[in-house]
Amino acid sequence: MVLHRDAFSFVSLTAMVLVSFAVTPFKSRRELSLSKKKVRKLTGFNFFDIGSDPENWVARAREFRDVAELIAKSAEYSPPIPYYYNAGLSLELLLKAIAIAQEKEFETNHRLNDLCKIVGMELSKDQEATIELLSEIIVWSGRYPIPKKEGRWDNYYDVILEKHIVREQDVNASRAIANRARFPTLQNYLAFWEKCESLFESSKHSKA
Repeated sequence: MVLHRDAFSFVSLTAMVLVSFAVTPFKSRRELSLSKKKVRKLTGFNFFDIGSDPENWVARAREFRDVAELIAKSAEYSPPIPYYYNAGLSLELLLKAIAIAQEKEFETNHRLNDLCKIVGMELSKDQEATIELLSEIIVWSGRYPIPKKEGRWDNYYDVILEKHIVREQDVNASRAIANRARFPTLQNYLAFWEKCESLFESSKHSKA
């Protein structure tokens, strides 16, 4: 059975099944009556097959990556939060694709650092800080003005964001600037994406 990875393929194949059903004599039609779930199973568009194929996760990850790049490179419209949110989601999906390719289980959360440990990806201190920030952006700060609990708000601004700030002080003044080695700039994000993609390809080939 060929696995069809997108809804368009499923709709096309379902239409073929329904056309065949329509031209079948009425008596036989009752015998061949199929539920929608059975049609999805026949066309390979079912819960297990779609979820267990890492290529489906990678395909969705690339869609979010493309959106992140479009936003970041736009000269007219480049809001930071939608860029960070799409970048973070793309990495989450890619890391989960790696876990599936390695046949490793993962929890249904958005902790990118935990996913990196599961798939055996080594991170620098800067990369740990980067994906820690992106995890919080996926969970709440990329979607809502506040999290569910005040403690998480305080931790985000007092601890997580602080890791991305360099504070300089001279005799007359002090200033705070972004730590470009840690901040999820497009350059840092794409470098991490390529690292994940390389691990995915090696995991896929080792499994084969």
